[in-house]
Amino acid sequence: LITQLSVTFADALDEKTSMGFVSESIFFGIPVAAGAMSICQFLGFTVAFPFAIVMAVIAAMIFENSYAFCLYFMISSIMGAYWIKNVRHRRDIILAGIRLGLFNICIAAIIEFYKADIGPVKLLWDSLFSFAGGISAAIVTIGVTPMIEMAFGFTTDSRLLELANLDQPLMRRLMIEAPGTYHHSVIVGSMVEAAASEIGANALLAKVCGYYHDIGKLKNPLYFIENQKHGKNIHNKISPSMSCLVLTSHVKNGVQLAREYGLGQEIIDCIQQHHGTSLIRFFY
Repeated sequence: LITQLSVTFADALDEKTSMGFVSESIFFGIPVAAGAMSICQFLGFTVAFPFAIVMAVIAAMIFENSYAFCLYFMISSIMGAYWIKNVRHRRDIILAGIRLGLFNICIAAIIEFYKADIGPVKLLWDSLFSFAGGISAAIVTIGVTPMIEMAFGFTTDSRLLELANLDQPLMRRLMIEAPGTYHHSVIVGSMVEAAASEIGANALLAKVCGYYHDIGKLKNPLYFIENQKHGKNIHNKISPSMSCLVLTSHVKNGVQLAREYGLGQEIIDCIQQHHGTSLIRFFY
């Protein structure tokens, strides 16, 4: 859709202006690479790579099966996805866009030399729009990423870094309302981060899941031993079946809080699974 609108706009602009560039120069600025870059944020480079090829072919069809633009968009998209595959900060996406813009200039120049359609003015416009294409691809990726996160429940590394900040609302609530659980969660987060690093798993995801796995205890914090004071255990005065019901309910309550605060499906899965389904032998 973006490509088709850009082509229509470029053709209209070409007819009405006399700034020395043709619509073909504007085509180099179309942020087709944003598609593969966005996919790479959520599904990884192995999925973004074939997606970039498909998008390049579709874009080429709009340009009347232009082999040159197919090649340009394919290489640009693949490199854009490659440069953001491990980014954790939003600013890193902009830096990747700058790098992609410079790379686009080189591809555009090679294509124009190959087509023997080169001149100082045209090369200048091609370079400007190619660089703008890289920057705009990064901007589109940054803009689209939060919408995809909210719409489909994905959790990117950038979002995980935000959640890893102990000043997040849920972590502040834990610290104030359930200080024992807060301390337990921070320790668990550090332990699983170290364990994940050793086996090559996603250490950042493991740490964040460790921080939030017990947020359901916020509903009844004094029913959990780490939050009890002066040796007074509420469970001594209630039946084992009620104790079991109260303790297991923190999983359901945690899932509700995670959805309310938009933590993402991966963290919700961890909350649901962190106690398994086995027998609570103490009360049995």
